[in-house]
Amino acid sequence: MKIAIDARMMGAGNTRGIGRYIEELVRAMLDLGTDDEFVLLVRQSDHPFARHPRVSTVLAPVSWYGFAEQLKMPGILERTGADVVHVPHWNVPLLYRGPLVVTVHDLLLRHYPSSAKTSTRSWPIRLMKRILYRAVVGHAVRAAKKILIPTEFTRHDVESFYPGAKGKSVMTGEGMPKPVSGSSYPVSSTGRATSYQIPDTSYLLYVGSAYPHKGLDDLLSVWPEIRRRHAMLRLIIAGEMDIFMQRMKASHAAQGGVDYLGKVSDDSLERLYGNAIALVFPSHFEGFGLPPLEALAHGCPVISSDAASLPEVLGKHGIEFFHVGDGNGILLAVEKVLSDRKKAREAAASAAHELQQRHDWRKAAKLTLEAYHSVKNRV
Repeated sequence: MKIAIDARMMGAGNTRGIGRYIEELVRAMLDLGTDDEFVLLVRQSDHPFARHPRVSTVLAPVSWYGFAEQLKMPGILERTGADVVHVPHWNVPLLYRGPLVVTVHDLLLRHYPSSAKTSTRSWPIRLMKRILYRAVVGHAVRAAKKILIPTEFTRHDVESFYPGAKGKSVMTGEGMPKPVSGSSYPVSSTGRATSYQIPDTSYLLYVGSAYPHKGLDDLLSVWPEIRRRHAMLRLIIAGEMDIFMQRMKASHAAQGGVDYLGKVSDDSLERLYGNAIALVFPSHFEGFGLPPLEALAHGCPVISSDAASLPEVLGKHGIEFFHVGDGNGILLAVEKVLSDRKKAREAAASAAHELQQRHDWRKAAKLTLEAYHSVKNRV
């Protein structure tokens, strides 16, 4: 069977959550050792699977979400001659008519239309982009023979907005990194995690963007009180320094003890996770939520909101939950972790072990391949 995958977003450096999903899923499917052949559509020929004997590469130097994608991608997809095409996001070209599998990670922009960079543009552009988004997502759901979904929360959300998805949706789940032995990463002799100096003092960590739905403002609003109680504590924020992060930094400029790092490498992020007191994840909406799982895999305790899919993904044990949007809840959870750091790290290790059994890329890969084959058999 010949399977084409739109892998233009592959790699955490492109789109952290979706990029990680594509890379780990492809790796797991190849590791299963089936006879299937894969065609990866990428923007650059140098990628992690470029030399794999069952992988061929097709260059598709087309940006996502734009008009060029709508005009150029249908022809590129058709020329692959694949039995099944997998678009691992909702951005399916409207004119593509071949056998299709699509992944819908979430319907964030149905709930939070302002959580997009286009929300900073003029109102006619915002309106046009919103109309196009709904048209593209609606087409993807209708055209797909199978819809891959990471959580039951997202399945319910998709089927409530698009009743036609019922019977086509497959809950594949996702995976998490394997737990790292030990409670922390050793800091090098220079004291650096790549380009960032890990502070000698203790710190809380936030990983992600400053889009409105991420709830970073909730954390920063309560930070002065946390800082008042724990003067030596710092807050490290690792996320792209885009217009949303710049605005967030400016609106909280008077606060002390906050470091804005911008994007960080995987190596830097691993060290930040390993040495943090806890990851604070105040998100208001997640279809899956990768950073808390990454943190747990690296021995880092997690303080998380109870929004959307997060309780489903993170389970009931070893996580300090607070009600979404509750600043006092964040404060209480931080105090609990600080009161017994050793216990918090033990709980994180226990949670990581349990979640590793549930969130497995090999399981996701098997279910994904089954979906591909069911589509081919129906064509």
